[in-house]
Amino acid sequence: MGGAQGHRDPDVPRMSTALVVAHDVYGPDAHLRAMAEAVRGPGWTVSTPNFLPGGVVHPHDREAEAYRRFTDEVGVDAMARSLAAHAADLRTGHERVLCLGFGVGAAATWLASDAFDSIVCVYGSRIRDHIGHVPRVPCLAILAGHEPGSDPCEVAGQITGPTVAVEVVDAGHGFCDQDGLRHDPVRRAGVVRSARRFLHSG
Repeated sequence: MGGAQGHRDPDVPRMSTALVVAHDVYGPDAHLRAMAEAVRGPGWTVSTPNFLPGGVVHPHDREAEAYRRFTDEVGVDAMARSLAAHAADLRTGHERVLCLGFGVGAAATWLASDAFDSIVCVYGSRIRDHIGHVPRVPCLAILAGHEPGSDPCEVAGQITGPTVAVEVVDAGHGFCDQDGLRHDPVRRAGVVRSARRFLHSG
């Protein structure tokens, strides 16, 4: 797995908040970093680790190749284990460790939820494969309303519970990604507002 990329404000006390942003199949690209900056709070440490072999970042015109390589070489379960280990490292010096995940990173965040204090999972369609795992920490799942091979409203009904709030957005997978074909700036702004409100409430 690749190493972590993070930055810390040197003027912030050690007992602060860390925000981990878990990437989709492309790796930690410019879209991911922009979302991290949009959601972070003042003084937060932000970490955008790369869990792809060799630290590669795939271009968006190779979506099929990026998905195939993630499935063959990493997988959601392995990414979740690496994500939990990364969160454990951040516990030193941080009072709260939060996570914002996208796509496969959202599914990995869902599985690694116990490693965090609060999580937001954005268009994590693969959560449907892990309905039996129920996060014990506050979780906001933001599902794309148009997912091939999935019924997001059915998934929402299955996972909504005491710790899990769900929003279903009338958009396709990847709608937050400014470099993607399905980018929707209005709904992206809505995700930023929801994620900020949820993660800043703790």
